Amino acid sequence: MALGRVKCFYRQQGYGFIEQNDGRPVYFHYTGWADGGIPDRSIEGIDVDYDLLETSRGPEATNIRPLGRFGL
Repeated sequence: MALGRVKCFYRQQGYGFIEQNDGRPVYFHYTGWADGGIPDRSIEGIDVDYDLLETSRGPEATNIRPLGRFGL
């Protein structure tokens, strides 16, 4: 499990980036959200935990879950 904060999400394109605790961004696709997908409200700035998957294009966040008042 890794922790980070959603830096940006491009809803129409279906992808975004999570800023990891070390400051580096990691890509995510909307299908990477756990438990029914991305909430309808804005998700930018919320804290999340996620699994890091190594792909041929680099690391990708998957099994993403919101923390705090938005989730767990």
